Amino acid sequence: MGLGKTVQTIVFLYSLYKEGHSKGPYLVSAPLSTIINWEREFEMWAPDFYVVTYTGDKESRSVIRENEFSFEDNAIRSGKKVFRMKIKFHVLLTSYELITIDQAVLGSIEWACLVVDEAHRLKNNQSKVGGRHVVLNSYKIDYKLLLTGTPLQNNLEELFHLLNFLTPERFNNLEGFLEEFADISKEDQIKKLHDLLGPHMLRRLKADVFKNMPAKTELIVRVELSQMQKKYYKFILTRNFEALNSKGGGNQVSLLNIMMDLKKCCNHPYLFPVAAVEAPVLPNGSYDGNSLVKSSGKLMLLQKMLKKLRDGGHRVLIFSQMTKMLDLLEDFLEYEGYKYERIDGGITGGLRQEAIDRFNAPGAQQFCFLLSTRAGGLGINLATADTVIIYDSDWNPHNDIQAFSRAHRIGQNKKVMIYRFVTRASVEERITQVAKRKMMLTHLVVRPGLGSKSGSMTKQELDDILKFGTEELFKDDVEGE
Repeated sequence: MGLGKTVQTIVFLYSLYKEGHSKGPYLVSAPLSTIINWEREFEMWAPDFYVVTYTGDKESRSVIRENEFSFEDNAIRSGKKVFRMKIKFHVLLTSYELITIDQAVLGSIEWACLVVDEAHRLKNNQSKVGGRHVVLNSYKIDYKLLLTGTPLQNNLEELFHLLNFLTPERFNNLEGFLEEFADISKEDQIKKLHDLLGPHMLRRLKADVFKNMPAKTELIVRVELSQMQKKYYKFILTRNFEALNSKGGGNQVSLLNIMMDLKKCCNHPYLFPVAAVEAPVLPNGSYDGNSLVKSSGKLMLLQKMLKKLRDGGHRVLIFSQMTKMLDLLEDFLEYEGYKYERIDGGITGGLRQEAIDRFNAPGAQQFCFLLSTRAGGLGINLATADTVIIYDSDWNPHNDIQAFSRAHRIGQNKKVMIYRFVTRASVEERITQVAKRKMMLTHLVVRPGLGSKSGSMTKQELDDILKFGTEELFKDDVEGE
């Protein structure tokens, strides 16, 4: 992440073309949010390529097909098969979704090479993207290139699906693969897996690619709950006492819902409608800043940190998984008088790129950039910031790594500080420990280390996470009495 996968890929395709190895056409499939960046990089690094961006609504795509796909007039309208036409473009740049929606047209072209950006999203055979994985297998493709900073996120099954997509004739037995590497902590198993992966994976570390990359330091900052948060945390636990203490431990769905409520509580009590209704509001509709800050341990800390960071000339990226938390952070930044930009899942395409360009512009006044962890963690360059605050951690530690790699990447010339807020003696502290196990698995498979095969959370783990820290919380009450 941040090592120039996009540029390397474009130059690779351009070299194939210029040196006469392949005339194309090439299909590049990427998340919609990164397509503008791909366009820019193609323009810069492969100026002779004719690149067609295939996005938009049904009507727009129909116009693109009629005017940009073939040198022959009305070739598509006359029902001529695409593979019999003389293709006009060198590269077709499109989104994951359109690979599936327009399979009939795109699937009939003979592609010299397919590039899938952020390919870890192909990993899950049960997901919608897994459906695209199957759809892409029906395309006529000579070569496939998968780009990802995180080939392994939870378990070996995800890695198998990527390998199966690349080389289905070799990797076609999931059960056999999982059985073969069942005890992945043994040294001979690790070596065997590395030998197997070797021919299929080209891996680069920041240390390999960019010798002078400034250091990054990650600090876990333990935060105390405010009085209001303690009240709601206890209420959630007591309200769900039966589910948490039944012999079966409650069903998995109800435990996940409880965990989500506790995570909200750790962020800010105003995320609950009952607290939001009672909160003091200003005439313009935003929350009263003083009450907003005092209600959350994390905001009290953030207020102090941002003042020092601003005085030190730093610029800050703040990540949260919850868009409603980003709304509260907007009110907080307005109250503090800081200029900022924001990107979440609802801000796409041009507006998203404009926000990035404004923040990265020389002399930009914006001090903070608010980002949702998943929407803001893909293919974005924000190396003009040198401080990252993970306001709340993702279940999947790789999403947080994607997030802070927005700042720690080629182009960064300052040391990057990453502050991860974790509420002490709460679900967040236990989730952080579970995340470490997932990271160890990646370390093990993609490079030597230690880890385990399992990835998804068991009911026992959920139970364990939910009860973590509760004894201390309720002990305060007993001592108070």
